[in-house]
Amino acid sequence: MFYLPTDESIETIGREQLSALRYSHDDVLEGHPAEQTRRRHDVERAAQLTNAHDNKTTIYFRTDDGHTKRVRAKVLTTHSQYLTLKGDIDLPIRAVLGIEL
Repeated sequence: MFYLPTDESIETIGREQLSALRYSHDDVLEGHPAEQTRRRHDVERAAQLTNAHDNKTTIYFRTDDGHTKRVRAKVLTTHSQYLTLKGDIDLPIRAVLGIEL
């Protein structure tokens, strides 16, 4: 399971706000191949759970300005570079720090 440092303040936002945010072109997990593999597995599992059970998932991600945020949403599909949330909203996988299923 993914854990964030407890000293970091994490803002929770609505999925509708995601399209207004900017994301780094670099992967937030660069240099951590095991974590990148885990993230890929988790985003695919989140999509499976949403489609099978209509579950929401908590996604932790980092914006271009270095702030960590979280969103609670339904992951409908995953692609090679991004995941699609309910409402046809895309989030780059390279910005995702971790997922709570």
